[in-house]
Amino acid sequence: ITADSALNCLVNFAENVMRNFSATDFMQRVASREAGEAEASAREFVRDPSYGRAINVLVEIGRQGGVKPHRPAVSRACINAFNLCRSTMGMPFQDAAIQIREQNRRIGRPLPKRAVGSTLLLKGLEAEVTVILDASKLAQKDLAKHLYVAMTRGSKKLLVCSPNPLLTPNYQ
Repeated sequence: ITADSALNCLVNFAENVMRNFSATDFMQRVASREAGEAEASAREFVRDPSYGRAINVLVEIGRQGGVKPHRPAVSRACINAFNLCRSTMGMPFQDAAIQIREQNRRIGRPLPKRAVGSTLLLKGLEAEVTVILDASKLAQKDLAKHLYVAMTRGSKKLLVCSPNPLLTPNYQ
């Protein structure tokens, strides 16, 4: 893989985990030699690619005005994997990413005071109160497991909202 294509992968990753960031616009600014810390770090990465410089690119992109991670856990995990690769000479990024993922699973992730999300995002987490909106849609055959996950998230209170007083499975 060339340094240019590695930068492309890095910038596309940033676009997928950060709000208000365009990989295409950024790469155009890098190519046109526009000044800016993020663009300078990208050009430095292309000149001499390393895990440390990859981290710098991601950090500098995140520092740009208006750019914020919408998947902060994924962004942090990637940076931690790069750090692990940097500190253990020769560890492939994929192995580092798997190790960081397993480490995060053991540690767990904090649940904010208020969280809204799909059952996939909230699976394994617990809250004092859980609210399920339109539970009748989750009572269908394909989604019944999601209803179960949603109903088992609350430790003190469960509020189920549904247009029907009974949740009847629809297995058609």
